[in-house]
This record gives sequence, structure tokens and C-alpha cells, in this order.
Amino acid sequence: MAHIVLVQTYHPYTQHTHVHPLGIMAVASAARAAGFSEITLVDMKAERWTAAEAVQRISQLAPDVVGISAMTYEAGCLAEVARGVKQCLPQAQVVAGGPHPSVAADDVMADANIDFCVRGEGEETFAELLEGLTNGKREFQDCKGLTWRDGQGTIHTEADRPPPADLDLLPFPAWDLIDHELYHDMPRGGVIYAHKEFATMFSSRACPWRCTYCHNSYGKQFRARSAENVLAEIDHLVQNYGVKELVFMDDIFNFKPDRAAAIAQGLIDRDYGLKLTFPNGFRGDILTEELVLLLKRAGMYRCMVAVESASPRIQKVMKKNLRIEKVGRIVDFIASQGVMVHGAFMLGFPSETEEEMRSTIEWAKESSFHTAAFFRVIPFKGTALFEEVEKAGHALPSDWSAYEPYQTEINLSEVPEETITRIRKNAYRSFYLQPKRLWRIFQLIPNKLSMLPYLSLLFAQRAYAR
Repeated sequence: MAHIVLVQTYHPYTQHTHVHPLGIMAVASAARAAGFSEITLVDMKAERWTAAEAVQRISQLAPDVVGISAMTYEAGCLAEVARGVKQCLPQAQVVAGGPHPSVAADDVMADANIDFCVRGEGEETFAELLEGLTNGKREFQDCKGLTWRDGQGTIHTEADRPPPADLDLLPFPAWDLIDHELYHDMPRGGVIYAHKEFATMFSSRACPWRCTYCHNSYGKQFRARSAENVLAEIDHLVQNYGVKELVFMDDIFNFKPDRAAAIAQGLIDRDYGLKLTFPNGFRGDILTEELVLLLKRAGMYRCMVAVESASPRIQKVMKKNLRIEKVGRIVDFIASQGVMVHGAFMLGFPSETEEEMRSTIEWAKESSFHTAAFFRVIPFKGTALFEEVEKAGHALPSDWSAYEPYQTEINLSEVPEETITRIRKNAYRSFYLQPKRLWRIFQLIPNKLSMLPYLSLLFAQRAYAR
């Protein structure tokens, strides 16, 4: 039986936030369900390991198969780890997977150190690949979702595998394969926390909207786990791992309001006293006051509403078509209920002007958001935006680390680089340096002694450092 090591890569960046590596945890569970029990997880982000340190650990484990997951800006780390593994363990099969290999399989497979690339949601594809390797298989023409290299070095790309339609049929992520305490002191998604003992969850996959900048990791067909399935995993986490806080990472948790309400009601009925945070997935113009109240009763103390731009024209450019006035009203309501609400904004869309950027910042400044982030627009490969700017002849970096979300210098707008950098820094200053807003944050923020110094440093990095 094959020994498998699954690796979450790490590219250092200015905000070291991390959530549990649910991707490799899900793949591990699917592999175990297929009969592969000898699996080890290596989370380079949690360990803060370099590629050399990760390779040293992998070589000690001496696996037969090494699966490496990477985001776009982690592609360099993926290549380093693959090269190191092949040098130390030349007989090991190296498999790339995750968001970047899913959309850039040809680029990834150009590296001779990588034998296979699992594209898309990898549970079924990886398990099928393992079965083939265990049986001595060398040709994989019938394995959907796989890109592979044959004995002569020729690369083959099989048809895409349809994503799993019924998420309830998938096993829970392999929570027993991680060291839970390793994550307790790590800034998690959303940064602010109420309890150190937390777990990250996806209760659904995909978002049906067609925003040009958004990833396509899960496709565009919304698929959700049932409330009963989600609550069963929560029971497992509370009873076996002492979890006190849940971080929901869904792209759009509130797309099916009845399901979201059923999860909230189930938590209320259980009376675990959990804290809930949603750093990723509310669409503001379909969020109702009724759901907000129910989620607050269930333990929600912080959430995020993504606005991106307050300009009606830019909303059309990015194809989000958010109803800004309605978003403003629901943000006011969330804040009025004593729930911290975070706003996400993006600067630098194609054709965006300085005036439009400043109007977005002014809207954010006058809003009821407690906190906000102002990101640069990044055209990740696999998005409609990438295709759009590539066709327009825009010069995009070939170094994938340039797509790192906090330090990128990619600029698609009509505004000069120096100007957009200055505008973004000033956005943080004008938004946060208001006594009323600072007081509202101070009133609601949990763990003040540990959080306030960290958030002050984060503000300094965003508002003043390059």
C-alpha cells in the first residue's frame, strides 16, 4: 500500500494569515475512503517552513506519492519542493494540485519534476490516480481531471471531471491528521478572533455570479452541503477537538437563505456557545435582516461584505452588478446589531479612473463598516479578467509570485502606478483615522490586549510601508 504525503505550500507575504489546509485534508479523506490509510500532511504555512525544510521532512517520511497543493503566488514554492523531492526520492511520484495547477496545468507540467497534475476538485481524481499507481498502471487516458506524463515524456490532458454534485457524500476533512494546537496562535482568515480553538469550514462550494476577477476553482454551479451534514461535522469538531469558534470560508454562504438559517438554528438548539465569523462569503444585496439576526443568535460576532467598488460603471465592468444602496442599508443594520462588519474593496480595474477610485474610498469612509481592506485588482489565471487583459495585450508578469495579493504591482487601470499606490495608502488612513470608527472598533473587538497591537502593526504596513 502506498505511503502518501500531502503538502500545503507557503510563499511568505506581508500578512501571515492562514486557515486549516482544507484542500489537502479533503483529498486525504477521499484517499482513505478509497483504502489508502498511510497518509501524512505537511502544512508549510503552519510550520513556516522553507522549501528545503519541507523537503527534509518529506525525505524522512520516504513516501511513494507526494501531492503538492499551491495557490498562484505559491507556484515557485511548488517547483522548489518538487525539485527537492525528486533529488532526494527519485522514485516518488510527484502530483501537483490545488488552485494554480487547476488553471495552469501546462505551465506546471513543463517542470519535469512533476509527474501528474490533478485539476479541479481533486477528491475523486486523486483517489483514482492512487489506485492506478498501486496497480502498476502507466497509462491514464480514462482518468478525468488528470494531466500526466508518459514514459516518453509526452504530456496528456484528459477531459475535465465534473465536480461532485452531492457534497454530503464526501467524507469530512481529515481533522485527525493535523496538529490542532499548531493553528491556535496563528492569525487566521479575517485576522480578528474570539477563541484560539477554531476550525475552518466550507459548507458550500462555488458562486453563481460571474464576477470577472473571481476564481473558478469550484466552477459556477452553487453546490451546498445540507444543514444536517454541516451540523454533524460541527458536532464532531466540538466533541472531539474542543472547537469554540468556526470560520466559514464559503464563497457565498447566504445564497440559499433557508439552508443558512437551518444551520444557524441548529447551532442555537445545540447551545454550544460557539463564536462564528464569516471572513469570505456574504453577498450584501441578497442578505436579509432576518438571517443576520438568526446568525447573531447562533454566535456570529464578525462578518465580511464584499463591495469591491462603489462606482456603478465599475460594477458593470467587473460584472458583479451589486446594488450598492441595498448593501449600504444591510451594513448599517449589521453594525446596529453589535456585529463587527468588514468591507472588502478593490482598486485598479481596467479603465478605472482616479476619480472612481476616490469615490469608492469615500463611500467606504462614510459607511458603517468597522474595518476594511483595499486590495489591488489581480488578474489570476483562469479568471475572465485574465483572459480579458491578455487579449487586450496587457503585459502580465511571468513570475507567479508577482500575483501575491498584498504586494503586487500589477496595474490594469488608467491611473499611474505611483498614484494608485498613494491612493491605496491614503485609503487606509482616511478610513481608519477617525475617532468615531476607532471607538466603535475598540468597543467590539475581542481579545483587546493581543489584537490591538497586531492590528496597529497591520495598519502601519498597509497605510505607510510599501
